[in-house]
Amino acid sequence: MILLVNPRATKPTNRRFPLSVMAIGAALPEHVTWEIVDGNLPGIDILAEIAGRIDRRAGGPDPVTAVALTVMPGPQLVSAVPLSKALKRRYPDMPIVWGGNFGSLYPDPVLNAPYVDWLVRGQGEHAFVELLEVLAGRRDPKTVAGLCFRQADGSHWKAPERTWLGPNELPAPPYHRIDVEQYLHPTFLGRRSGVYQASIGCPYGCNFCGVISVFGRREKVETPARAAEHLAYLVREHGMDSVHFYDNNFFLNDQHARAIAEAFKPLGIRWWCEARVDALERFSDDTWRALKAAGLTMVFCGAESGSDEVLAKMNKGTTTDQILLAAAKTREHGIIPEFSFVFGDPDAPESEIENTLAFIRKLKAVNPDMELISYFYTPTPQRKGTYGDVDALAGTPETLEEWIEPRWVAWMTHEDPDLPWMARRLKARVDDFELVLKSRFPSVHDKRTRPWGKLLGRLAARRRWARGDYDNPRLLRLIRRWARIVPDDTQAYGHLRPESQETDAPWPPPGSAPGPGSATDAAPHQAPSPLLVD
Repeated sequence: MILLVNPRATKPTNRRFPLSVMAIGAALPEHVTWEIVDGNLPGIDILAEIAGRIDRRAGGPDPVTAVALTVMPGPQLVSAVPLSKALKRRYPDMPIVWGGNFGSLYPDPVLNAPYVDWLVRGQGEHAFVELLEVLAGRRDPKTVAGLCFRQADGSHWKAPERTWLGPNELPAPPYHRIDVEQYLHPTFLGRRSGVYQASIGCPYGCNFCGVISVFGRREKVETPARAAEHLAYLVREHGMDSVHFYDNNFFLNDQHARAIAEAFKPLGIRWWCEARVDALERFSDDTWRALKAAGLTMVFCGAESGSDEVLAKMNKGTTTDQILLAAAKTREHGIIPEFSFVFGDPDAPESEIENTLAFIRKLKAVNPDMELISYFYTPTPQRKGTYGDVDALAGTPETLEEWIEPRWVAWMTHEDPDLPWMARRLKARVDDFELVLKSRFPSVHDKRTRPWGKLLGRLAARRRWARGDYDNPRLLRLIRRWARIVPDDTQAYGHLRPESQETDAPWPPPGSAPGPGSATDAAPHQAPSPLLVD
């Protein structure tokens, strides 16, 4: 029995299908039993749940032989670290396996942690199957592409990356292994919204993005017909009426977009996706109309900057004219655009911020329905050069314990990275601008502000927006605070910490530091006892 764990990453009301661990489970051989434990479900004590499953199976014909966690940067890491510590403390001989984007981007802190035995970098479906052969003593761990571990001398073995597969080469999502009803919730798109991923990777070279760091400049897409078949099951059997696509680049070209529209139209769903503005620029009006008829309701575009010079520095491959055209085309066809911007150019942060704020105003004039998504630039490890020629690893933590401190959580989430070129007043400038804009033009996603608060905010922000005055909007802050149905939490990551006291205990356990030759001191591939997978 393998336990596939999705550590808590969000509030239970925001939970979505645990697609990553579902994909791992679907790829396992038929003789390997597995279960998913999702820490995002309401009321779950994830440590107690995992421990209960391990204990109930101990001594039986199908004991738990490994616990595998998917770990994304940010809140999920905050949950995964104390959970892994607690599991290793309670079950020192149990292999603890990590996969996901955090370890793929920052393998050394994971391998420095004595409570993580194995790390799978990159695509995990087939690497995890081969790791099970290692645990059963049938394979040398150094022959598994993408597998990383501590060697007997404490050094880190990092295998060459794995040649990864596209969705068409992998099994269908195993929806029968989860309670689908637990994951369909109201969003702007509909009353029963789900999530799906129809492609892997991205072929572009933006030098601030973590996607190409993990997958390289490649993308493999699922055929629209196959994606539609999987979505149709959710519509037919579970009443899903809308979907949020997790793909980093949903449309390849005009022909691909038309094929998607044709396949999705019979589903009768509304949907959100990410797209490049240069791809949208090449769509014919017929394609735009077909996508609208097929349910495309909102499209997210990485605009990133209001400067062509900065876009070139980012290796974005797009222009401000293309961004403006995307805004115009979405308005023409009744599709809401979301534009994301990355603030904090390392060379000229202040002038870049002012230029981009002015450009956002221009975008808002072209399409008043446009939504703003803002990020502060956080250098991310790249395969070839970074935006601003910044060393993305310089000064980053060497331990997982430091990574889950508030400073580094703010770094990972792009909310408030502590960078030498970004003065506090510049961050405040961006935050104040965003407050004025979103007060004057409330977001369609905003379900946390009472209707009277939205109306009052619109009126109070009207003059400020007209004058371009964003400095210290104290009244708007008060309105926001008073009208919030759920108050803002300045330490939002904190609610993601597991509640069990055991997960917050020190490591290693007092009085139980492993001595030379003990099970927890051994190289991870030197299993202390035989491990069964069937």
